[in-house]
Amino acid sequence: MKEYPKNYKYGRVFRVKLKNYEKSTNYLNIICYQYGLKVLENSKLTMKHLISINRLLKKLFKKNIFLKYNVSMTTPVTKKPLETRMGKGKAERSYWECSLKKGCIILEVGNVSKNKLKYAFRLVSEKLPFLTKVVKLVY
Repeated sequence: MKEYPKNYKYGRVFRVKLKNYEKSTNYLNIICYQYGLKVLENSKLTMKHLISINRLLKKLFKKNIFLKYNVSMTTPVTKKPLETRMGKGKAERSYWECSLKKGCIILEVGNVSKNKLKYAFRLVSEKLPFLTKVVKLVY
């Protein structure tokens, strides 16, 4: 899993503030696998969250799981070190994040039994900073 984009035009950008009434327009339905994790509120997702989700799911299901992430890290976040004086430009990039709107499906899972999946998604939702819900593919 890549931690940041290969090419990026502008090194430092302003952070996006999401309003509560904004809804997602892309990734509203499950495309590839049977189950998905849907976001119920606007929030931001960092690379640390994705790595912890990946580690947890691989630990629970070993190698018998199909995973597809529908998010990509698009916004670099800068942070100045502690005890530095004001001025001297904007700081270096410290991590990457992506903004999520409600209704977006962040990950899809396949080749899993339903009981074990509910348990796994409950553990995953505890690690995320926003509310989520399990969605099933309807043919």
